[in-house]
Amino acid sequence: MSTPERAGWYDDPEDDSRLRYFDGIIWSDRTVPKQTRSAQPPPSTEPVAPSGGPGTDVFGRPTSASGQTHQAPVHPSAHVSAPGQQSGHQQGQPGWGMPPQHQQAAWGQQVTAEPTTEDGQTLAGYGARAGAYIIDVLIVGVLNLLLTGWAWWLWMADYWSFAWDAGMSGDPDAVNDLSPEELLGFFDWQYFAIAVGLSLLLQAAYHIGFLATRSATPGKMLLGLSVRRAERAGRLSVGTAFMRMLLPLSVGVCSMIPLLSYLVWLVSVVDLLWPLKDPRRQALHDKIAGTQVVRGKQPREISRES
Repeated sequence: MSTPERAGWYDDPEDDSRLRYFDGIIWSDRTVPKQTRSAQPPPSTEPVAPSGGPGTDVFGRPTSASGQTHQAPVHPSAHVSAPGQQSGHQQGQPGWGMPPQHQQAAWGQQVTAEPTTEDGQTLAGYGARAGAYIIDVLIVGVLNLLLTGWAWWLWMADYWSFAWDAGMSGDPDAVNDLSPEELLGFFDWQYFAIAVGLSLLLQAAYHIGFLATRSATPGKMLLGLSVRRAERAGRLSVGTAFMRMLLPLSVGVCSMIPLLSYLVWLVSVVDLLWPLKDPRRQALHDKIAGTQVVRGKQPREISRES
């Protein structure tokens, strides 16, 4: 079966007895049984007018001379759906043949459609984004420990040695009696700079590398999400992936500066919470790069930059 041009419910390529939803990019896992007729109302058992002549029954319906109620002919199209579609009011279900934004639930209530990109791809929910973020933080944390653990240890090696000797000599208060200048003198700041540099390099390589090659980090891939340009689908370029990481990397650098670190961490929190109120579900780093996080994968073609 050829790929549809737009999102909607179509005949399932794998099973012609049901419908499957196409989200505009790929076939989703959502399916519904395909039925061609809606439920027929049971025959009327209401009493008719007892009079022998023309008139109306107790419900105001016209009757013949024999007292039989006239039924208006029903056109077949009132009950038969178009091929590949299900009746919009069958058993109180939405009109599955229509795009999600036009579906209506039973009793005339409008279905709340999920936000989409301009071309119809469903945006990722905040819970899924938060879950992917946590997974990526854990992965990067483990990799960071393996890559930079030695530098962090050498940064504090003299202090640990002093604290150990104080404890073994029975003078633990020696650590508490250190002045701020004496305490800072125990740290080797050369290794601190190495550790911070390697940490930022790892974070950049992890996110930019996966976004430019797979349009998703491992956390997003595990939860079925991907990142794309807001105006068109497709794999991100290296430049767009770098712009998306510009704010997080800047926060990482500025967080090492005393006093300024409190301000930049506030910016980081605002960035993480911004999709909750944004109508396009973009974080601040998404707005800088012009990207959106969506459900599903992206085609292999690189999105043309505007």
